[in-house]
Parts: sequence; structure tokens; C-alpha cells
Amino acid sequence: MRLHVIVALFALLVLIAVNAVFSSRYPWWLWVLIAWVPLIAAHSAWAKGLFERSKEGS
Repeated sequence: MRLHVIVALFALLVLIAVNAVFSSRYPWWLWVLIAWVPLIAAHSAWAKGLFERSKEGS
């Protein structure tokens, strides 16, 4: 899980640098951030077991 977050942050830093070099007037990397953050949050929640159902009473 931690590796995925590190890779995502590194990729975003690269995209921000590419955006600054080629098209600094339009911050298109924000669209990547908006799409990627919910996926990483869901993956983190799943990895921590937040989606598992408790089996109490069964």
C-alpha cells in the first residue's frame, strides 16, 4: 500500500514538471490528481480491511 502511494506521488511530481515545461498555462495534471486520489483512498481502505464484514453472531 505504501509503495502505491509513493509511486503515485512520484508520478504526479513528474506530471507537474512535464506540465510546467510544455503547457504551464493549463494545469492538466489536476485531472490526474482528481481521478487518482479516490482510487488510492479506496485501495488503502481495502488494504486496511475497512470493507470486510464482521462475522459476529454467525
